[in-house]
Amino acid sequence: MINKYRGLFSKFLVVVLLLLAVTFGGKVHAADFETNYNVVYRLSQMGDGLNSSVNFNISIKNLRSDVYVDRFSISFPKSFSISNLRSSDDNGEISPTVESNGSKTKIEMKFNNPNIGKDSTNNFYLNFDQTNLFNVNGNVWEVILPVIENRGDSPYKVTVVLPEGDGTKKISIAKPVPDTIAGREIVWNNPKTRTIYAVFGNNQLYELNLTYNLKNTGLTPVSTEIALPPDSLYQKIYVNSLSQKPTKVYQDEDGNFLAVYNLLPRETKVIAADITVELFSQARDEVIPAIRNLFELQKKYLLNSQKFWEIKSLDKIQALQTPRDIYSYVTSTLNYSYERVTKDNVRLGAEKILQTPNVAVCMEFTDLFVAAAREKGIYAREIEGYGASSDPQLRPLSLSSDVLHAWPEFYDEEIDLWRPVDPTWENTSGIDYFDSFDLNHIVFAIHGKKSDYPLPAGMYKVENSKDIEVTAVTDRPEDKKEIALQKMSLSDKISDKNEYVGRFFVTNSGSSYAWEIPVEIIGSSINVANGKTNILSLAPGESREITFKYRAGESKKNQPAGIKIYVAGDNLYESRLTIFPYVLDIGLKIVGGLILITGAFLIVRRGRLR
Repeated sequence: MINKYRGLFSKFLVVVLLLLAVTFGGKVHAADFETNYNVVYRLSQMGDGLNSSVNFNISIKNLRSDVYVDRFSISFPKSFSISNLRSSDDNGEISPTVESNGSKTKIEMKFNNPNIGKDSTNNFYLNFDQTNLFNVNGNVWEVILPVIENRGDSPYKVTVVLPEGDGTKKISIAKPVPDTIAGREIVWNNPKTRTIYAVFGNNQLYELNLTYNLKNTGLTPVSTEIALPPDSLYQKIYVNSLSQKPTKVYQDEDGNFLAVYNLLPRETKVIAADITVELFSQARDEVIPAIRNLFELQKKYLLNSQKFWEIKSLDKIQALQTPRDIYSYVTSTLNYSYERVTKDNVRLGAEKILQTPNVAVCMEFTDLFVAAAREKGIYAREIEGYGASSDPQLRPLSLSSDVLHAWPEFYDEEIDLWRPVDPTWENTSGIDYFDSFDLNHIVFAIHGKKSDYPLPAGMYKVENSKDIEVTAVTDRPEDKKEIALQKMSLSDKISDKNEYVGRFFVTNSGSSYAWEIPVEIIGSSINVANGKTNILSLAPGESREITFKYRAGESKKNQPAGIKIYVAGDNLYESRLTIFPYVLDIGLKIVGGLILITGAFLIVRRGRLR
């Protein structure tokens, strides 16, 4: 069973607590004060990482004469390392009190001599350094900023100031979208989300070292297949090496990249795959036509109910109509169970998780979304893969296990493309994973036709071994492009009357997918039927058979007959053909037949004479 991913980030929160001192009796309300929050994060490069200097400037205006602010506290999760803490108010420095309580660190400051009276203002300043709000991850910078909650309608401004001299990093993903970007400053005014998330850089590279343990426990030979990470709308793969060459490579209807291996009785094989994955913030233009063509073939099963994708309690989803409705319902109805992550989980499926919504992990978030979407006539499927995170708590739970993640995709018919969403990570992190995605989701397997097949990498185990290693890298490997023609079947001598069938295989011998491959067969003094075709895609090592019919055309004097084969515009094959008259062909066949009959007669006669 997949040991599912516990989420991208710990559920973190910045809590602002105002402790009020009342000079007159009576009940105090939030409307008694007007608070203005201005937070600035200044980035600076520190070796291979980023350091952030954080400045909180909080202005509190008294709206009553009988109430004033006496002290202020702010709490952070312990995972946020704080150093060089300094605090002050308008009257000078403040010595903060720092307490650790459970999973949080609390900083409390008492004002020196707060201003009192209606319309008076007290300003509070908090400065510190943090090293883990901004993460350098391979080719990108990731920014994860907690947002002050329970602040009501108070003005709230968040500014990120990028390091000087680095103009190469442009913001590619932002949740929510910033209000202004000017030079090195990015500003969010009054963000409504629980978390601000931004990515600088358009692509991310990961090196995968995957191990597939195969074992035939039977007494007869078998064939088995493994799922390698496929190309997708936002993902490009480079196969650097496979420790053993597969018998066959093919893509199924869902677009999975499958490699077949033969196993003898009682045989064990360990397949090691070294693969680089490149993730993109925008859909890949070269993939879009094939994705749309493939979807037309997939539509026949993408609304079917499946094991784990059935809902009997239809009254609970009756009001849902759109993908956003379903997404919001899933994120608000289910609660992520951190306890289940450490156990060997049984996949509950959509119906069961509706009965026990507080024990969900990413499998159930995904199953409920897919089941509800299909019930409402929205094409949807499950993706199983890996969620990359810089938080060490969210890495594999032990050295002998692998942490995988699942998320859904739905087909957005307005843009005619698949859209990935992640209700699990929104539930745990507060980051919007509906309107945009990220560069952390690596696709291992696509489940559209079946809810539980093929198995993703990390699930081919004979023991409790660690079979997935993922590392963010900065260098793109060589993109080896090579298309070859194999197993050519073509007669080099033909008559001027008969029709012949030719066949060959187009093989991708390169390290990455080939997309939209035109194949053209051109005859010289030869008429070719079905001479043009287009291959939507070829995975590395995959072959596609091409057949065509040909016959002799009207030959011109001194013009040789032949056939040329072009693949993606390159002339990969050229053959000369000899054309002889049909009468001669018949004559040769008759003569050949007579020779065979005569030979047979002589052999029989010689046997009788003996």
